[in-house]
Amino acid sequence: MVLRATLVDLLDAILPARCPGCGTWGALVCGPCSATLAPAPIALPPPPVEWWASCFAYEGVARELVARAKYRNERRFLVLVARELARAIESVPSSIDLVTWPPASAARMRAQGVDHGELLARAVARLTGTSVAPCLYRGAGSAQTGLDARARRLGPSLRAIGRVCGATILVVDDVATTGGTLAAAARALRAAGACGVFAATIARTPRPGGRTEALAYNPATSTARAPNSIGSTWTSSSSAST
Repeated sequence: MVLRATLVDLLDAILPARCPGCGTWGALVCGPCSATLAPAPIALPPPPVEWWASCFAYEGVARELVARAKYRNERRFLVLVARELARAIESVPSSIDLVTWPPASAARMRAQGVDHGELLARAVARLTGTSVAPCLYRGAGSAQTGLDARARRLGPSLRAIGRVCGATILVVDDVATTGGTLAAAARALRAAGACGVFAATIARTPRPGGRTEALAYNPATSTARAPNSIGSTWTSSSSAST
């Protein structure tokens, strides 16, 4: 597993990036596609989460960013979104003692060989200079992906592990849909004595009927354009491992 991850990181560093929106070579996200990234919809955090932040609405290019980081193990995109998350939590209402993550399901771990939530949480902790630790254990059960809204709201079976009593903890995850996973994590941590639980996600699902239809988006599965001079604040020729 370590060898596989090292090989993935090496190939990720050598191969040129392709924009997840249009397929342009040489940019993590090109300028025109980054302009289509909509801010996360405003929503109250799911109790007992006290505060949360999210970078983008889960649509268009943002969906592809998450897919590349989570399902295709393209870690350069994980580094990119970790930087965005670090910026998003700058307005956190109080200091954070620990960063943690909801563990992936056993099935997801078997399929992917790595917990991308852990990689993301560790990258955010490193960027913010915060301690990071596994604080949650996941019991048997299905992954949240594919479940109906009611099952999602219940969240996975989680319990706290490690020293969380008296700590303010930031839970990092990829996407908030119903908020069930974050709420389940907060319940487990608060039951174990955590004094506060915040949350941060790459993206938040827009409310029904709230998607930004006006924003142009062409999936990168279409024929890629050759390298050109399109600029981007996210242009990169190499990546750092998370």
